[in-house]
Amino acid sequence: MRDGGVVLAGVDGTDSGRAALRTAADEAVAGGLRLVALHVRRVPRPLELMAWEAYPFAEQWRDELELEAWLQCTLLLTELPVEWEYTVVDGDPVHALRSCAAARSACVVYVGSRIRTRWAARLHRCPAAELERCSPCRVRVVRFPDLPQ
Repeated sequence: MRDGGVVLAGVDGTDSGRAALRTAADEAVAGGLRLVALHVRRVPRPLELMAWEAYPFAEQWRDELELEAWLQCTLLLTELPVEWEYTVVDGDPVHALRSCAAARSACVVYVGSRIRTRWAARLHRCPAAELERCSPCRVRVVRFPDLPQ
């Protein structure tokens, strides 16, 4: 294994997160680097806390996303010749990914982003776009189509 940092992948239990993980794993294997899969449990914003009665449902949903992200990592990475770890932190995804990238000397961060329609893209605050502006290392945004169910 090369001693030149790690490949960091933001995983969130979604299809776009899985696409980012798969792409990050390919780079880690090709470069002989360690892979860190980081799941960020976003803390509720002040206005979201006003709906406190619904918080237990949100907490259960966050737990399910965390489990889904871990399962995706396990299923995808177990058979690959790569050293990896799964880490969970609470906080804002952009700040957590940026901090982890700096602390682990990451050479690249992979995050997923859904391809949205023009109006949906304008209304959505994408953490991937914000991370690209402030990361201490390269950021690769893996685009994934937002297909209707």
